[in-house]
Amino acid sequence: MTSLFPAWTLEGGMERFLARIGDAATRRRIIDEVQGGREGWSRANGSVGWDDIVVSSCQNQKEFEGKTVAQIAAAMGRDPADAMMDFLRAEEGTVSIIMFMMSEANVARGIAHPQVMIGSDSLALATGQGGKPHPRTYGTFPRVLGKYVRQDKIITLADGVRKMTSMAAAKLGLSDRGVLAVGKAADITIFDAVMVGDRATFENPHQFPDGIDYVIVNGQIVVEHGVQYPVLPGQVLQR
Repeated sequence: MTSLFPAWTLEGGMERFLARIGDAATRRRIIDEVQGGREGWSRANGSVGWDDIVVSSCQNQKEFEGKTVAQIAAAMGRDPADAMMDFLRAEEGTVSIIMFMMSEANVARGIAHPQVMIGSDSLALATGQGGKPHPRTYGTFPRVLGKYVRQDKIITLADGVRKMTSMAAAKLGLSDRGVLAVGKAADITIFDAVMVGDRATFENPHQFPDGIDYVIVNGQIVVEHGVQYPVLPGQVLQR
């Protein structure tokens, strides 16, 4: 959530940031600078409304996970900008958020572009942890295969797999990954192309996808028909 604030407010670290947003005069300056008379919260790449900012995880006030800033403000009986800063202070600045500000048409255009690879841009979380994370945490790659390949036919199955595997490995300089070949590391996902798809939602993000039968890491079966085995064959990869 601190990313929503002007850079100068974060100078000197978190303690000074929290002091600034706790000071009435500085808080007024921040609101005037960022909002400029507009509803919502203005950022360099556009304005987002209070209903477009959702708390995905926090430390103390767990009842607000999954709630918008507008809903938090209503619960506090405060103006949204003031409520957001009060909430941040109560959480000591550690609040993760999801913002709804993307265009589905642009996502599809990006996925279809020949130079675009597929990545989750998500944190690595233990199952069920992290509050209400973005559903991409559980469903990025199955969503591409289910929605953009099978349903919308924006890209072919082969191209979807390539964007997730060999193209990404080559770009990152991982010479022993990304293709099925003799001498390469056996990192393999076996899925049903007719069934694969994401199940995670913003309301209920902790849901595993459909249609993935096996996950093999460095030649060892890690997941088999929904059962995860207590093995840890993964390793840190270097180019």
